[in-house]
Amino acid sequence: MSALPSWLDSLLARLGFTEWVNELRAVLRRGWPGKPMDAQPAVRSEPSQSPPTESTMPKKAKIQKTSRPQRAKTAKKAAAKPAAKKAAAKRGASASKRSTGASRAATTEAVKQLVDALQAHPQQKDLLTAGQQQKDQLLRSLIPLYLARSLGVEVTSGTTSRFWSKFGVSYAAPNAAKALRIHTGYASETKKGRAITAKGIRYVEDAIARG
Repeated sequence: MSALPSWLDSLLARLGFTEWVNELRAVLRRGWPGKPMDAQPAVRSEPSQSPPTESTMPKKAKIQKTSRPQRAKTAKKAAAKPAAKKAAAKRGASASKRSTGASRAATTEAVKQLVDALQAHPQQKDLLTAGQQQKDQLLRSLIPLYLARSLGVEVTSGTTSRFWSKFGVSYAAPNAAKALRIHTGYASETKKGRAITAKGIRYVEDAIARG
């Protein structure tokens, strides 16, 4: 313990602490029991840190490295979907056009055969007059089926409409289909389309006989 200032030493002497101060000085000179005076505090060593390796790198960095190719792959798939849909739609449109073209060709051929059958029929004039003058939609729907009995062609409502248009009769395809739908028993459904029944044949022949 270093020397005290003179004023502090005088103050302690007046207060009766002179003996206590002397003992404290002696103890400090000798050192505290069991502890050297110049003992240095132990220095705590920090654990050495090794440089980061790939295995210790944050997972986020790895995700960023692998996410870029994944995003590119996803974007490529997303871009391919509209192209695939467009190609499918184009193929569907082409198939639809081919189907429509084939249907029109079949209808044209069927109409031609029906006209030929009418011209070769012994009651050609009576059949034509019945369809033109009698505003009987069922009769108009049945006459093409009547002519097609031995032809083996499919007669649709569109075929019937186009057949009558050849002779100046306006008969819409929906009306031709409706007449056969609401008057049952005059035509039947087959694998090749509608076919006239015995009841339908009698109906046509009765109409011809009435003139």
